[in-house]
Amino acid sequence: MRISEVSRLTGASAKAIRLYEARGLLTPVPRLNRYRDYSEQDVAWVQLIRQALALGITLAAISRLQGHDGQLDWPAVLGLLEQQHRRIASERARLEQVDRALQQVRDELQQWLQAGRGDCVLDPNGCSTPA
Repeated sequence: MRISEVSRLTGASAKAIRLYEARGLLTPVPRLNRYRDYSEQDVAWVQLIRQALALGITLAAISRLQGHDGQLDWPAVLGLLEQQHRRIASERARLEQVDRALQQVRDELQQWLQAGRGDCVLDPNGCSTPA
């Protein structure tokens, strides 16, 4: 099948599919006349690559998942997914900490405004009335 059909089936642009091929993520695609002739296996690989990218996995990391025979190294896939899960858990914890700090500042500002103070002198300890 031609690249336009692979693109339609996978949602990947023709440019992206050519990039995957150039990076060695797809096996060299045979040509029929002047056109690349993609197989169902190529479509499956493009779908897998797109799914991995959507999970935040880089093309470089994806390329390390293939063995020398072009097949997926499934234990490596599992390891990469676990690594990505840990990275996301760490980022989630960091974002929760930022959210708590943001909420605290918002609450302090609301209390300050409700107390009728309209002017604020910036101070590392929060808003205070000017002397």
